[in-house]
Amino acid sequence: MILEKSIEGSLLLQAHDLVLDVVEHGDAAVDATLGNGHDTLFLARCVGSAGKVFGFDVQQAAVGNTRKRLDDAGVDSGCYVLFCESHADMALHISTKVKAVMFNLGYLPGGDKKMITQAHSTVAALSAAIDLLSSGGILTVMCYPGHDGGANEAGLVTDFVNELDEDYWMVTRYSRAEARASTPYLWTIHDVSQKNGQPPE
Repeated sequence: MILEKSIEGSLLLQAHDLVLDVVEHGDAAVDATLGNGHDTLFLARCVGSAGKVFGFDVQQAAVGNTRKRLDDAGVDSGCYVLFCESHADMALHISTKVKAVMFNLGYLPGGDKKMITQAHSTVAALSAAIDLLSSGGILTVMCYPGHDGGANEAGLVTDFVNELDEDYWMVTRYSRAEARASTPYLWTIHDVSQKNGQPPE
């Protein structure tokens, strides 16, 4: 069963609050869509100097913008690693379980709006993220159905979460009050497998 929640405030801040409830210092986390590095910096602060953040984006500009944001904030370079590669390939670079994976789909703010996340690679990345998530971990996905290609991607993300076994995953869809079809919304996926004493199949 998918839970539906309507909120008045920022969906991005809602995602941050939910991740903050789960991630602790020393954990590993993933920013699957670097953008300008806002989520990366947030995750770096969550995991602290003993943790590790892995970041992915196919645009070199996003990697550069993120690195600058982290450097400007004084984040130790040993606490993160950034890849100019598809998030679909995250499992090739991460050999540890992670406590959180954040996706912020769409295009790079301030960049070329024709360069968007692609539905097929996003679904592949979600599957990889699910496999990497540790017990009690969280995955967040901000969807933007209003831009060209966004509705198709959001639809495939919905198909993906609908297929998750509710015995192991708690799925919630957050949207704004009186939202239209084109309004962004947030998916959260919590690993609740520990309740059954076994990992998800």
